[in-house]
Amino acid sequence: MKEYFTKFSTILFLICSVIIVTYVLFIPPRPGVADQGDFQRVLDVTGLKEKEILAEDRDLVFFKYVKSEYIMTPINPLRFFGIIPTTSMIYPITAAKLLCRIGGFNFFNTEILAIIYAIMYITALTLCIKWYRPGSKPVIILNFFLSLFILLDGNYLVWFNSLYGEPMMIIGLTLFIASILNVSNKTRSTGNKDIFLVVISSFLFLGSKIQCITALPFVIFMIVRTFLLKYSTQYGNKTEKYYGKSFKNALIPIILLVFYTLGFFAQINRTCGVDTKYNSVFYGILMDSDNPQRDLQVLGLSTDMAVEAGKHAYLPENEYKKYAPWSDITKKEFNLKISNLKIIRFYLKNPKRLIQGMEYTASQSFTTANFLGKYKKTDVEEYTYFFSRFTLWSEIRSKYFPKKLLFIISYYIIFLIVVFGKYVKAQKNSDKLRIELVLAIATIGIFQFPMPYLGNGRADTAKQLFLFNYTFDILIIILVNYMSLSIVNFKNRLRKSD
Repeated sequence: MKEYFTKFSTILFLICSVIIVTYVLFIPPRPGVADQGDFQRVLDVTGLKEKEILAEDRDLVFFKYVKSEYIMTPINPLRFFGIIPTTSMIYPITAAKLLCRIGGFNFFNTEILAIIYAIMYITALTLCIKWYRPGSKPVIILNFFLSLFILLDGNYLVWFNSLYGEPMMIIGLTLFIASILNVSNKTRSTGNKDIFLVVISSFLFLGSKIQCITALPFVIFMIVRTFLLKYSTQYGNKTEKYYGKSFKNALIPIILLVFYTLGFFAQINRTCGVDTKYNSVFYGILMDSDNPQRDLQVLGLSTDMAVEAGKHAYLPENEYKKYAPWSDITKKEFNLKISNLKIIRFYLKNPKRLIQGMEYTASQSFTTANFLGKYKKTDVEEYTYFFSRFTLWSEIRSKYFPKKLLFIISYYIIFLIVVFGKYVKAQKNSDKLRIELVLAIATIGIFQFPMPYLGNGRADTAKQLFLFNYTFDILIIILVNYMSLSIVNFKNRLRKSD
């Protein structure tokens, strides 16, 4: 009976997801997110380029209006195999390009890409619902509604009609979660297909955006755990063969994953790394400094750079007094002398400044809405960033969650105490693997929190907290499920005692 209920709820979740996504993304006027200049790095490596556009129509391309059509160009096949490390967005974009050609479109259309993303995301969420199996009907029902309400929020879905990396990031993570849940249900029969799904979803997640690099160690840990689980029944989990076979077979996918992720990081860092380091120093360290000259000395930079304190890398060139981004003097005196390691070392030596930066980051958290245009110019009379299709959850989160560093730290401490308590009590390998997955999700989110400020100063902080917000939402669902399951188990014990 429980198995039938699980299947029914899974099918119903799939149907409800399709209805919600259709309402949010595909009812005219179709929403999306305007380009703020990030699309170019995706266009360059996925076989797309901008259509020619008149200078007076540049608002069609940047910030105010969604631009959905792009010219399709050839692509180096080596990118598909990761030999030339490329964003994992290349796969859904290539699928969308193929559909555009089959459909007779003259141009690539991001609305077709949104369909690909929607199918992938709905599939990933449905698999999570199918493989979660809490063993309690009330918890299944609660998880059903929370997942629909929170994870299909319109302010997550609206990014699907764009060339930002955010959709691929949450799709990859959700597929990874689903793949681990699948393995947890097959502790005695884990097959190569199950492991393959874990590895493939890891590549999709880590290759979606450069900021996912901090998740690499935790993803590797979960891959190793799945291999250990696979060979534990074959050799017994206390033998040398068990450890040897597990680590030997896990080594190849891990090496490939590290090569791909670090290669992707290096490639993106060569292009956008210049701007982010500029923002980290001038729009972060120096902007919040009482003594910019002293901070520049600590960083090993010329003190006359203080004239640019408080400026980010995207101002008109005449706004800079001497050190404009990408200028020859900036390349020589700044870019060649600064590194991410020096920036991190600065904050480690100045913990008060780090706390100050984290307090600012906290003030930007829990917001997935943005001020970029949401519609094509042909669909609206004037620019608007307002968007309200199925966005109740993100509005509640943004309005009522305390955007304070103390709240965020307290929440994670309480959450981790609860999870560690459950881990200590866990007896089955499947339960332990699931709890380790929860810890991995929490840790990925924790490491995402400081990244925007450390890596980009005060520039675009709310947008770069996208993955932090998403993992935070997942943890809310998990915590509510834990509490509900505890209540159900407590009631069952009382009933038995009577």
